[in-house]
Amino acid sequence: MKRLSNYIKSIDSEKPINLNAFYKLVDTLELTYRRETQDVDATKYKGQLYIVTRINDELMSELRALVADKGNSRAAAATQNKSHSVNVNGSFLLIREQFAHPVVVTMDANGEYHCPIPQSQEVLVIENRQNFIDIDQMVGFLEKYTPFKLASNMNIIFSEGNEISNALHQQFLVKYNRIHLCMDVDLGGLTIAKNLMSLLPNTHFNFLIPDDIEKRLDRVVEREKASYIDDVINIGLSTPALEIYAKLIKDKQKTLEQESYLHEQ
Repeated sequence: MKRLSNYIKSIDSEKPINLNAFYKLVDTLELTYRRETQDVDATKYKGQLYIVTRINDELMSELRALVADKGNSRAAAATQNKSHSVNVNGSFLLIREQFAHPVVVTMDANGEYHCPIPQSQEVLVIENRQNFIDIDQMVGFLEKYTPFKLASNMNIIFSEGNEISNALHQQFLVKYNRIHLCMDVDLGGLTIAKNLMSLLPNTHFNFLIPDDIEKRLDRVVEREKASYIDDVINIGLSTPALEIYAKLIKDKQKTLEQESYLHEQ
């Protein structure tokens, strides 16, 4: 509704607008009051631009209701069923201390956070839900096939895909000296890693992959499309710390989901 808001601001300040474009936008809205030709008076400015001198009060009232306080909160936008178009004024992450039951870290609109457990110096971040749920098995796999070792009282966070790279999480995540990333070996996993590295430029990261990753990729039957591989290459080029993993995917033309780690034979 940003375009509608801009139109209303221009109309209120008697600035010219593209009247036909305004009509098209209004006519796409499922308003209670339907626009009629006689509802708007306007004076030609130049070209397609007109200065609106009058709008039917009922029509204008409904248009204002759609944009009122919309940029300030989801709650206000929800009065017109538009909350999905406004960012949430806060965020949360699921976290656990080693194998303990997960708890919730909450962040407000300024990134100020409340964490119900002590933050450890290092943290393990797991991308996929099933791997976070089956944490005993997941950690056992990592300790067997990667250099990772679960330290005493270490925090483990569920990334929920790329949600973890939300800027509201920065103040919380920056407290960790080292972040171990257990991601899918694919474009999505590399993207999450890249975004986190951009969000936390002074943090040490470990991108965890099993030491027999090449054999695991060789067992995958389907190859990725050229356009997909191009996107992987671009991440490697833009983020040197991820270049080796991007090259691995490029060379094999294949990817691997971390859920496969839960199905060891």
